[in-house]
Formats: sequence, structure tokens, C-alpha cells
Amino acid sequence: MVRFFKQLYLTGFTVGFRLRMPERLGGGWGPIIDAGKGILVVSLIAFINLTNIADWIEIHNGTRFSFDSDPWVTKAAVLALYLMNYYVLVTRGHGIKFEREFNHLEKSRKILLLVSFGVLLLATVAFSIYSISAHQRFFHIIPKT
Repeated sequence: MVRFFKQLYLTGFTVGFRLRMPERLGGGWGPIIDAGKGILVVSLIAFINLTNIADWIEIHNGTRFSFDSDPWVTKAAVLALYLMNYYVLVTRGHGIKFEREFNHLEKSRKILLLVSFGVLLLATVAFSIYSISAHQRFFHIIPKT
């Protein structure tokens, strides 16, 4: 099971790495930008899920966190997530190695990983929408109808 989640994480990097614009539209920037796009995909999913978890902790505690109002804390958190993922995926080479080996996986395994990544994206969006709605209702940001 841990192997599957590791491969799902690496599949997210691979999907971001392989997202390219056509050459005639200015695509083909090179492997450095491609690696950055892969890291960005993984980091954004993690940041969105961590933000939603923080919202639920605030609801459970009944108080807001004090660092919610400071935009520099958010920027620092995004940068920290990006750099951690950069270290694991690019510096250590785990993401680059998996991206190269992805085409050589069994077809059923590739389909399973891609479909699971799509489900993870949909679940992240649904969890985010539900968390924002619950957080706003709990703290009376929007009136109940």
C-alpha cells in the first residue's frame, strides 16, 4: 500500500512534468521548467489539502489561527513545500527516475496510477469546496439561508 501511494505521488510529478504546450505556442522550455511544473503540481495538491485540514482544525477548536491573516506565512509555507518536493524529486532524483521509467510500467499499472491521480484531483477539489463552505458557515462569514 505504501508503494502505491509513493507511485501515486511520483505519478503526480510525472503528469506535471509531461504537461507541455505545443512548440508553435512557445512550448518546449526544457527539462528544468518541466521539472518545476511537476513539482508545482505535487506542491499545490499538498498545500490545498493542508489548508483544508487547517480549516477543519479551526472548526474543531472554535478559534481561528493567528497566522491566517499574514500573507507572508502563506508564501513561506508554499515555498517550503516546493523546496521539500524539489529536494526529493529532483535533487535526490526519485521523480526524474520514475518519469523515465513510467513508459516501461505495465499498461494496467499506468492506467491504475493515472486514474487514481485523477480521482485524487477530484477528491481534492471536492474536499476543498466542502471545507471552505463549512469554514465560512461556522465562522458566520456567509449568512445561512
